[in-house]
Amino acid sequence: MKNYYQVLGVPEAASEREIKQAHHQLALLLHPDRTPDPQAQALFLDVQEAYEILGDQHRRLAYDLLRQRARELAQAPRHGLSPYDPPPAPVRRAGPRQQDIWAAQLRRYVPWARRLNWLIVSFCLSLFVDWAGPMREFTDEHVTAREVVFVSVSRSNPRIAYHITTTNTNFMLREEFGIDRLRVGWPLTVWRTPIWRVVRRIQPHGLAAFQPYAGGIYSSLAFWPAVLLVVAGAGLLPRRSHEQQLNTAVVAGLLLIITVFVLVQSA
Repeated sequence: MKNYYQVLGVPEAASEREIKQAHHQLALLLHPDRTPDPQAQALFLDVQEAYEILGDQHRRLAYDLLRQRARELAQAPRHGLSPYDPPPAPVRRAGPRQQDIWAAQLRRYVPWARRLNWLIVSFCLSLFVDWAGPMREFTDEHVTAREVVFVSVSRSNPRIAYHITTTNTNFMLREEFGIDRLRVGWPLTVWRTPIWRVVRRIQPHGLAAFQPYAGGIYSSLAFWPAVLLVVAGAGLLPRRSHEQQLNTAVVAGLLLIITVFVLVQSA
């Protein structure tokens, strides 16, 4: 006879409210719509069967009487056994283990983790296409605004840069270049990437072309998208466990936040 109290994870003296609450939590966790796993579906059927018995007052009373009768028969002396021999241990069917519940929770989030990894891989590929593709050239740009910003993190060595705004673009310029090379109204040529609009080269009128300050994701931090691509791609490899897919998605998500921040600073 199944121990429905163990199936629901409640004591035999549990109240009707405790039984109903335990059934609601397990049914919500193991429902086939949420966890399409054969083992979870079997546990869900056991939970439903247990609640049909214990959730009804009359059926629960009859069930308790049957269990009491079964215990008395198990403790009664049998032919060939001494009445002083200990009764055989009853066979019990355990309810859902904590490990099974944890595995069911992991399976619920795996599809979202895979979607996030695919999104990050697509983002990294777009960065590569943006970097490798032909840049868009703006030949008739004029400086419309120039703002001083602090870029140093050390108080003992303060440094400033210039945030330059042109007709169609904006970028950062080093302190030693900002005063003499670009002033408001001066003409210049700007080369910008086609997808993420990162300014990679500028050429003031009559001067040689050079890179703006903090080329960002396409210069000193070019390794960052590569790390992001490796982490997200590892989560999409076949035969990865649910835990590995979730871990790679979490790490890749944190790296994505940093990458987007650097990209916004560069754009």
